[in-house]
Amino acid sequence: MGIIEAYERDKGNILEAKKNDPVIFLDNYNDERDIEIAGFIASQFAYGRIDVFKRFLNELFEKMGKSPYEFIGAGDFSCLSGMYYRFQKDSDLIMLFRVLKKISEEFDTFGNMIGQFYKGNTREALWSVRRYIFGSSRDLTFFFPAPSPSNPMKRWNLFFRWMVRKDEIDKGIWSFIDKKDLIVPLDANIFKIGRCLGWTMSKNPTYKAATEITEALRRLCPEDPLKYDFFLCHRVGIAAGCKGIRSEGCKERCLIFNHEYFR
Repeated sequence: MGIIEAYERDKGNILEAKKNDPVIFLDNYNDERDIEIAGFIASQFAYGRIDVFKRFLNELFEKMGKSPYEFIGAGDFSCLSGMYYRFQKDSDLIMLFRVLKKISEEFDTFGNMIGQFYKGNTREALWSVRRYIFGSSRDLTFFFPAPSPSNPMKRWNLFFRWMVRKDEIDKGIWSFIDKKDLIVPLDANIFKIGRCLGWTMSKNPTYKAATEITEALRRLCPEDPLKYDFFLCHRVGIAAGCKGIRSEGCKERCLIFNHEYFR
């Protein structure tokens, strides 16, 4: 079965898989300003074991209350003291939220900020944002990465996908970025699938690998290359336990084992 056919047949399970994805937090809000903040926060902490980061995000969103946008505007982040997630201590969280307050005061929304710096390339737009907010400081490079030729920017590309595309998964509240210009959020699952299907020969999940896999996805859907990203990640990568290497076991588990790339 081809990827497109498998996607169409598996739509019911795709929606079920959404419950185990950080994008589910965005469904708690209707105001686009809240959706943006929720999307940024959820995407930036979407690493490690999903049950662990979802537990952390649940606690964090509870502290923000009904409106993340209003929480940031109020500027009292004392409730974040004592919170941490893996490498990020409470001091990092509080610094991050102070930066978000600065962004809110100057641009009102994330979309306004990115739109001001976007010139057709999301990676360069983020680097421009980095320079504008932080100058030569090395603060918060985990959340606002410094220019790098190899960083695949997985979490930011995930955020961009949520904000730009619109379907049963993604919110699509930004119109200034064309969805055909998005880069795949290169997590471990998509990287393994890309290697298995011959979409990239890269040994490491670099920006080069992300662009190569995006080009392969563009051949499936030129106007919307990330259309199948969620499906591949959850239903082929996670559910089928893709190891990135073809084996006899793939015949039973993989929804796209009979795809032309396997022949």
